[in-house]
Amino acid sequence: MDWALQQAMAGHVVISGFHSPLEQSVLKVLMAAGSPVVAVLARPVQGAKLPPEWAEPLAQGRMAAVSCVATAKRLTHEEAATRNAQVAQLANAIVVAYASPGGSLATLVTQWQKKEGLPVETLSGG
Repeated sequence: MDWALQQAMAGHVVISGFHSPLEQSVLKVLMAAGSPVVAVLARPVQGAKLPPEWAEPLAQGRMAAVSCVATAKRLTHEEAATRNAQVAQLANAIVVAYASPGGSLATLVTQWQKKEGLPVETLSGG
């Protein structure tokens, strides 16, 4: 959580799907600190049932919820990849908690570094 606290103290905007338990923990830290966040949903924003704890940051303009999908359905691998690409397009830099060597996220990290020219930091050193 040190990384999340550093981002909050610096006032950096953090963009994520905030889907995994680790990402949800980071979101709680950022929201408690009043840090700006963008949640990229895996479902359409319109009609989405957002967590009640998001109401205040959304109303105060400290949080935005965006999506790249138009219909509600179970998230597929392709849609997850599209969401990750959308997050990367919005980002100035990318931080990955862990990427399994040879895994799909590790492949994306390489792509973001080489093709997009984005700085990518892997917190676990993986």
